[in-house]
Amino acid sequence: MDGRRVTTLQGLLKFAIEQGQCQDSGGGTYENMDQERKAFLENAFKSMTIDVMEELSYAISVLEDNSTSNAQKTNALNLIRDHIDNIDFANSFVKVGGTNILIECLKSHDENVRIAAMNIVAEMSQNNEFCQKHFLEHNILKLLITYLNDNEDLVSSSLYAISALVRGFEPGAAELIAIGGLELVVNCLNTSFTRVFIKACFLISTLSTEYMLVRDEFVTLGAFEKLANFLEVITDFDVKMEALLRAMAELSHSKKFKPDEELKGHIIKTLHDIISRNEKLPQCEGTCLHFPVSSKLKTTNNNFPGLLQLTEPHGSVSAGGG
Repeated sequence: MDGRRVTTLQGLLKFAIEQGQCQDSGGGTYENMDQERKAFLENAFKSMTIDVMEELSYAISVLEDNSTSNAQKTNALNLIRDHIDNIDFANSFVKVGGTNILIECLKSHDENVRIAAMNIVAEMSQNNEFCQKHFLEHNILKLLITYLNDNEDLVSSSLYAISALVRGFEPGAAELIAIGGLELVVNCLNTSFTRVFIKACFLISTLSTEYMLVRDEFVTLGAFEKLANFLEVITDFDVKMEALLRAMAELSHSKKFKPDEELKGHIIKTLHDIISRNEKLPQCEGTCLHFPVSSKLKTTNNNFPGLLQLTEPHGSVSAGGG
């Protein structure tokens, strides 16, 4: 694997301009260049590349040094994060022993160090089964769920990393169930912090879409009722309500979902009110969110359609960002 990567185009741009002038005069080949032009070419390409593996190794050495301050550790972790969005570099970081360093950072007493490490785990794991499997084998998922009862920043970053570790990776989802992680995710819905609530909703809806067993377990844990308690009438688009409705929609398809008449009545009335108050707003014209309504939500007193249209501006909910 080539560990070199473009970081600046200034040198290349300057060279291209000069080379265009050179070619116009008929001297455009490397062999025909004088030593000064060759030296310029080499320096231009050196200035636009860095050795990523060298930087990762340097960051690891900083983190391994017992005399390193927490601020220096955070900077080193941020340096690592700059590169591990590339799947090849992420896998190489694991192979050169980066995991043990990350585990130590996840256990750090310094909050910023822990959060930086969580963000790295998240971004290394996204759509990367090699890293998902590796981190699962090193019990990182068990470590992450211990922070789901902490402050807003730690819980948010932990949910981000957990989501990346289990989405699209069935062994990860199975482990999350086995270690009691689903219950902790549901408990995150009690938060007063919108960012945490949205991330918890996203994780619930995503896992419920991918795995019926997980969806059934969320329903058994009372996730739907807890979400319904937060359902309220809004007068404009609200990302929190969008995340909540998506999660409710997925959970409503569970075979274990059996709402009582009172709950159904509350949900249907609130959804009707949301639509009636928003559908004619100028900012809502031409955009809508289709919310599939389970037949289990229909009551004997309503002829509610099987599909609601809730207004939504451009954009969607995600679990990104620590």
